[in-house]
Amino acid sequence: MAPTFNALHLNEITRRVIAEFVTARKRAGVTDTTIRRDLAFLSVICSACGRWGWLDTNPVTTFGKRGLREGRPRTRFLTQAEFDRLLAAASPSLRSAIILAVETGMRREELFGLTITAIDLNRREVHLERTKTGSPRRVPLSDNAIKAIKGLLDEPGRPRSSYLLCKADGSRYCDMKKGFGGACRRAKVTNMRWHDLRHTFASWYVQRGGDLYRLSRILGHSGLQMTARYGHLRVEDLHEEIGRVAQYRPQERLIRSSEKAEKDHPPEAQERRNP
Repeated sequence: MAPTFNALHLNEITRRVIAEFVTARKRAGVTDTTIRRDLAFLSVICSACGRWGWLDTNPVTTFGKRGLREGRPRTRFLTQAEFDRLLAAASPSLRSAIILAVETGMRREELFGLTITAIDLNRREVHLERTKTGSPRRVPLSDNAIKAIKGLLDEPGRPRSSYLLCKADGSRYCDMKKGFGGACRRAKVTNMRWHDLRHTFASWYVQRGGDLYRLSRILGHSGLQMTARYGHLRVEDLHEEIGRVAQYRPQERLIRSSEKAEKDHPPEAQERRNP
């Protein structure tokens, strides 16, 4: 955004200027989703300037974004076969990180910033103080997650470090992008990003019968709207509900027919006609 807004004063950023920016980005082949993110970033800056008294109004909030279509949320997740191949192609440290990501649904920063003191094996959970939403949360641990954690803690020659996932010198990983990309290539797993491991956790959870409300709490979503993207992965409960409702329909018709018959021909009238 620097070439467009860098030479302007705050009060010179108007709806017209923003419209010209959007037009230029579209002509450059930038997607609507990316443009929306650009405007969101600009809006954060303008909102801060408003709080500081440098702006009266946020120009981004007055700019209509109807012409910028929302992109479909990404829900790529691993199949069980892909997961097995990926683990087989990964190094030991990467393998543990992948297992924990798929078994807990933690975000990348939450996982790689996880400290040993935040892990409670007795309660089978980790306590995350710093999260994307700013709200601390507790994440339950499955048997596979606990096994992976114990394997990391008991690893021979493990360096002294406060982080669960650490390098040979004890420092934390920022990510494992290079190793993850190599493992995906060797395992022939395509179109896969690290964040898709979180999608994998959520997708498997729903497919195995987990409900969306509890999933939202585990993932740390601020609302159910983000979690609802996984709702299409399970339809068994919908079939059950349709079947439950359908079984009452013949009975309801019979009751209504009986009530109508009694209304049209009350018992007293029947007795008078048939003494």
